[in-house]
Amino acid sequence: MNRYVVNSGSLITSKEARSSGFSEIALRKGKEASHYLDLANALKIAIQDYENPLDLIDKKELLTSICDAAGISTKARNYLTQDNIREILIDFFEQFILVNKQNYVDQLVNRYLLTQGDALGGRIRNIVGRLAAEKFTKHIIATLKIYSYKFQCFNKKTKKWIKDKDYTEEILQDIKSIKWLANDKRRTLVYDLTVPIVKKNVDLVIFSSFFEDFPNKSKFIQDPNHYLALGELKGGIDPAGADEHWKTANTSLERIRQSFADQNIQIKTFFVGAAIEKAMAEEIYSQYSDGRLKNCANLTNTDQFNELCNWIIHL
Repeated sequence: MNRYVVNSGSLITSKEARSSGFSEIALRKGKEASHYLDLANALKIAIQDYENPLDLIDKKELLTSICDAAGISTKARNYLTQDNIREILIDFFEQFILVNKQNYVDQLVNRYLLTQGDALGGRIRNIVGRLAAEKFTKHIIATLKIYSYKFQCFNKKTKKWIKDKDYTEEILQDIKSIKWLANDKRRTLVYDLTVPIVKKNVDLVIFSSFFEDFPNKSKFIQDPNHYLALGELKGGIDPAGADEHWKTANTSLERIRQSFADQNIQIKTFFVGAAIEKAMAEEIYSQYSDGRLKNCANLTNTDQFNELCNWIIHL
């Protein structure tokens, strides 16, 4: 199925690819961090003229930022009354801010930045996953164009299908689905779909037809006979988390195969990952060799990845 996956070693992420991946994430993290630094600077300007820091607690327009600095999350605020929040803020100010009243502005801004650092970490994790999906989309579309196959992309923001002639990379992050016609075969790829028969979210789902061919979309998704292949996509480049990502993906893939086998359907499964280390490469290749995985590729290996995309297009 993939001529560039010749042994387990061919799946292992190279040092060069790992370095390039870390560089891409570092640059993106720097770009995203600028937003949080701007917020911190804006907070500094907003609070620096208050002689009594406790007055900030009663400023409704600043309450969200002050809560962030105190470590009271948005989720926590949903469970707290205004009186609860005020009590927590007073305790916070008395223990950490008023002890050095002359330097309270820097204290608040620094603590605000600490909590925003958590938000940045979560945002970067989401971005890593999104970048992998965007790369997947780019390669699928490139393959479709090479074969001159007609395709459309579904924009999750506008809720509209975009024809191939109107596609631009500016909408990459908003693409939820791609449908195409290849040799009179209708195919649809959907990202991050909860598959009813599996009862879990699956990263990549390939259907054997178009949704609009059936009057009821819900029934269409519930019918296991409409599914062609399901795959897991792991875009993280850090080797420290590679094994854990594979364990999660492998559990999902095993659940998928068993769920469809219970319906007497031998579903095709595949795996794509950016960080693939020796031990997991051996497991992946073993499953690929015995047919449990119908295809696999290292996201950083262009030949392997393009070969997998070609396979998907022609399922």
